[in-house]
Amino acid sequence: MCDAFGTGYFYIPGTETCLKFSGEIRATLGEDKHGGVNDNKYEWNDEVRTRLNISAKTDSEFGAIGTEVQLQSKWNSGDSSDNFTARYAYITVGGFSAGRLLSYADNNGNNSYWNSFANTALANNDTAVTAIRYDYKTGPLSFGVTLDDLQDSSLAGTNLAGGKYSKDFGVEAQLSYTQDALIGYIWGAYDNYREHGVVYGHIEDTFGPHLVQLDAEYASGVNAYETTYNWQVSGVYEYSVTPKLALGPAATYYKYFDSVKNGDNYWQVGGDVYYYLQKDKSSKTYVQAGLAYSTDDKAINSYVRFLRAF
Repeated sequence: MCDAFGTGYFYIPGTETCLKFSGEIRATLGEDKHGGVNDNKYEWNDEVRTRLNISAKTDSEFGAIGTEVQLQSKWNSGDSSDNFTARYAYITVGGFSAGRLLSYADNNGNNSYWNSFANTALANNDTAVTAIRYDYKTGPLSFGVTLDDLQDSSLAGTNLAGGKYSKDFGVEAQLSYTQDALIGYIWGAYDNYREHGVVYGHIEDTFGPHLVQLDAEYASGVNAYETTYNWQVSGVYEYSVTPKLALGPAATYYKYFDSVKNGDNYWQVGGDVYYYLQKDKSSKTYVQAGLAYSTDDKAINSYVRFLRAF
């Protein structure tokens, strides 16, 4: 075993390199209302997402040298599917990282299914981006800054020769604090080509069987990190009835950009139930389900999700 880098690592025979495999399979089935507010047509939608993670780390005089790779595949019945691709793949040396990284925009949302933060225009409408990053941690505080190449964003500009503008880059920063059950972080991102940015904050605390999460996001205009909402606020309360069963309400209030749905604002309120079939420090399996009412489509929508992470 190789404990220097955490649980689950093992030595590659004959080397000083530690290797770890992990991943998850997530299957979601939902029922959403489509069409106008007076159209009572509902439609099932489903998705199966598979992720496989490979991590390799070695000590050196410059600090830990690592490689991180995540292979991902999605299947949407009746719509589209894709083969396994490298969602992210990067090299780390000490606090520096370079390659295909997860944007800080990936660090969004709370436990509820119903919130919808960071609707990006990055490649594949995901939250991965080619970038270089520096992270620094001291005690409960962590800070990071990233320079992103946004040429693969669907909002990237092109010049008359068909190439990309030199302005197609972004800058991100994140500050986080973790102390026991208290977790808080704030990140911001700026799209230099669109000349708009977004700032996002999250705070949560667990006390006894209670969990409270609060999230907020503001975007100055449509940009690669947020294409849909001008602002959003969301809150979640979760109560652990037993070690395996948790449930609670969630509410979100949001406003579209003026160029999206005329800048209208809506609210959505619902609830989620979680039942853990298995849970330990390195893996979990649960069933998640919920209902929510939205003033946007004036409908009650529902979903059920199965997840196995290892």
